[in-house]
Amino acid sequence: MVIIVALRAGAQTAPQPEQQYLFSVLPLIDRGDFARAEEQLVRGIEQFPRSAILYNALGIVYRKESKIERAAEAFRKALDILPSFTAAQLQLASLEQQQGNKPEAAKLFRAAADTTENFEALVAAGLGLAYSEDYADAVRVLSKAHAQRPDSSSVTYNLALAQFKAGEATGALSTLRGLADTEPDVVYLRGKIMESLGDRSAAKQIISACRLQPANETFCSDAAVAAMRQDNFVEALDLLQPALEKSPRSVALLSAAALAQFRLGRYGDAIRSYRMALEQGPNQDAAREGLGFLQYMTGDLEAGRGVVEEGLKNPNADFYLAYLDALILYRLSPQTRMQAVAAVERAIRANSRFAPAYFLRGKILMEQNQPAAALADFERAVAIDPKYPLPYYKMAQIYSRQGRAREAEDARKKFSDLGSLREEEMLSRQAQDILMPARH
Repeated sequence: MVIIVALRAGAQTAPQPEQQYLFSVLPLIDRGDFARAEEQLVRGIEQFPRSAILYNALGIVYRKESKIERAAEAFRKALDILPSFTAAQLQLASLEQQQGNKPEAAKLFRAAADTTENFEALVAAGLGLAYSEDYADAVRVLSKAHAQRPDSSSVTYNLALAQFKAGEATGALSTLRGLADTEPDVVYLRGKIMESLGDRSAAKQIISACRLQPANETFCSDAAVAAMRQDNFVEALDLLQPALEKSPRSVALLSAAALAQFRLGRYGDAIRSYRMALEQGPNQDAAREGLGFLQYMTGDLEAGRGVVEEGLKNPNADFYLAYLDALILYRLSPQTRMQAVAAVERAIRANSRFAPAYFLRGKILMEQNQPAAALADFERAVAIDPKYPLPYYKMAQIYSRQGRAREAEDARKKFSDLGSLREEEMLSRQAQDILMPARH
């Protein structure tokens, strides 16, 4: 909700009789007697039918009474009378925003900012533009407010946030320099800006924000992710605990905790956390993927199949659910191999750049005595991800059978150089990468 310019703001330029009438009604509004205020303002408009300030006041009263359509009509009438009436522009913009009409709201916020030098009005318009996702204009308007009061920490913060959202990360970081590191919001924003700039010390800032406000869901879920990106899974759980105590049903916190527990080998705890997350957010693919993967890893294949295939009923489901379905079907039984092929091909259609899907299909084709097709899939996998070791091992086998000794040796060497990791460990690392929340 934007900061609304006071009712009195527009009265100073109105004719004296209208001002006096408005001021006589203000006490009723101040004490919440909206029915009498509405009655008095309607009478006033009968007396002063071209009074923009009385229509604006009536719009505010209607809004207080949740008579939204009448409020919008009153604000529009005020603007018909006085097109540059800042207070009415801001009120109507806020209503449009509340109803989800961001383009119209932004248009009104811009108009208000372009016709005033009032600090509070500029701040209201700037914040409204930011909430309407018009970040470029929000930067322009908040910069005007900041120039008037550079010592205002709230304006400085919101200007930096708008700059960051507008893609001006360097400028945003510069704007924040004057603000203290004791405010969690400032520390968190600085960390996110630094993260976007590739600064390795960004994680320290985000974690500090969580330490300063340990029950904050956003700060601490992001801090946990930052810790996990550095393989500090114990620290991630430590950061999440206070926030989980406050918000035990948070999907973001539960999913982050589950991922940390999974990578610490605490599969039972991770399964419980993912189940709780899925109960709260049945449409959250990440929680469903995490649960399905862990059930696959622990051998609970039928349960895992049920979890992922429930998610696959959504035609827009994430590709990784289809890949997990293929993994489970492949391990479940030789009789479900063709279903596994169909599932992996669905995953490939959804994401043709996911190398493990080609590796899995190649393994199935190899077992079906189709070495040429299998080799094509393995070669496709390493073309997508040259550092993916597992396909090289299978390629070496096929090359040897084809009498291509040098190519077989090269593939074996490549497999060895990349670490010769077991398939289970590779799957776990891939799952971590997929389940790790994206930077935002």
